[in-house]
Amino acid sequence: MNPIIVYCLLGASALLIAYLLGRVHQKPRGDIPTDLIDLYRGVQELPVKILQTIQGSINPQKGKMAELLTYAELRYDYDRIVPLGWPIDFIGIKNNDRIDFIEVKSGDSALLTEEEKHIKNLIQSGRVSFRLIRVREEEIQKFVSAQRKEQ
Repeated sequence: MNPIIVYCLLGASALLIAYLLGRVHQKPRGDIPTDLIDLYRGVQELPVKILQTIQGSINPQKGKMAELLTYAELRYDYDRIVPLGWPIDFIGIKNNDRIDFIEVKSGDSALLTEEEKHIKNLIQSGRVSFRLIRVREEEIQKFVSAQRKEQ
């Protein structure tokens, strides 16, 4: 995502939070800064936690956009892309070649969560298997009948 758009979103969010904080503290209308420089200074004085919350709400949207763009690119590398979403973003299947677990990270740092690290370690150590689960027709019918009785 374009850094200018990110900064605009961050600035707009900060302005909104500054406005809401002013409303919460019930400041008289005359105390609300009308000058843009005063407003900018007010945003700079916001607690770090509030600014991190604003940035945190922008980052997931950037991540989703990165996943969408990556999906569009991966379509050419694989015969089938299976979107999982979480904790791993995609599984890429290249027929007669390989199956890849794909995690997409946006931004400069590509830090994995603890769960993503754990999954990566399981894959790298070969602790991956294929499971076939067979459900018989009578089990399905039994379940459907039980659901109808509950309604």
